[in-house]
Amino acid sequence: MMYTIILLVLIHQIYGSSYIIKMNEVDVNCLKEPTKLSSLPIQVLAFNIWNNQLSVPGTLDLSLSINVTKKLSNNIQFSTKVERKVGPAWIDLPCLAGIGACDKLSFCDLIQQACKTKSFIRQNKQNTKDPCSCDLDIGTYTIEHVPIKIKRKKSIKLIKPITTGPYRFKIKLFEPKTKTTVGCVNAYLTLFKPNKLT
Repeated sequence: MMYTIILLVLIHQIYGSSYIIKMNEVDVNCLKEPTKLSSLPIQVLAFNIWNNQLSVPGTLDLSLSINVTKKLSNNIQFSTKVERKVGPAWIDLPCLAGIGACDKLSFCDLIQQACKTKSFIRQNKQNTKDPCSCDLDIGTYTIEHVPIKIKRKKSIKLIKPITTGPYRFKIKLFEPKTKTTVGCVNAYLTLFKPNKLT
């Protein structure tokens, strides 16, 4: 998505600059991966970035819908990986602004943030006493229109400038103790400079 926050940090090479985002395709559950993942307990039903343009600093608006097929702990984490397509190959981008492939983020924190804006929907009824619980029971969950603030650390320097073109980012949810993947989504998009979208 999820937080695909990482994405917006990676697409700004100069503080205050911006790009137009065109979402091309979302590979839910990473079904197109060369190495097939076994049946994942978190099935991604939908993922979207609602922004079509954003500057740094700025706000990213995202949505994520998942189906949990078995009870999971409340300490699920997720990480993100962003790649730039160069010819036929996908090249990893460096970690930027303190978030990105370098960080492991708490899915519980995302739930709590969504609850503050009443953007977290829990369709199963097992936690009616605490609808904002981070326990992931069997059922469907939706996090919609969650505003994520994006900041860039001035101390971070890019090895290579970010350019327009095709990008791919992956969100992987996993158990922190075993590092077992429990959910996955790939998104493909293209970056354009403003007024140059064709």
